[in-house]
Amino acid sequence: MEQKLYSIEDLAPLLKLHPKTILRFIHEGKIRARKVGRTWMIQEDGLNNYLQGEASDKPSNRQQKSLVERINVSAVVEVEEQDSDEATRISNSLLAILNSKDDSYGKSRFDFFYFPEIQKAKYVFYGSPKFMSTVLDIFHVLSLGREEPV
Repeated sequence: MEQKLYSIEDLAPLLKLHPKTILRFIHEGKIRARKVGRTWMIQEDGLNNYLQGEASDKPSNRQQKSLVERINVSAVVEVEEQDSDEATRISNSLLAILNSKDDSYGKSRFDFFYFPEIQKAKYVFYGSPKFMSTVLDIFHVLSLGREEPV
């Protein structure tokens, strides 16, 4: 028996979710899907698995995560920069380092903003304490080369 296939656009009104939310669920593995050309397609059993998971995902049925799994930390590192070139170089270096990070750091996020009117770069981080410790160590190492001689 052939299963029915749904596109993200088909599911949005059925699930009462925005298409971008459905796409995020696909990327997070909450909804099983496969790409056909440029379109994500969800099989009927993948949709059923998602719906059954949502129905049984009540707090009383969920496994309690350990404290380590529940802690997330955020930080904003602000750096005075004369121009965006150096700020962008630092951002690119951080991105390269963080893309090769250990999986034990868990989920993490990094955003970069440069504000030319105030000549400041802001690096925003979100993740586990282990991840944040590593990020702050990286900034410590970067700052060693920027200190003025006494």
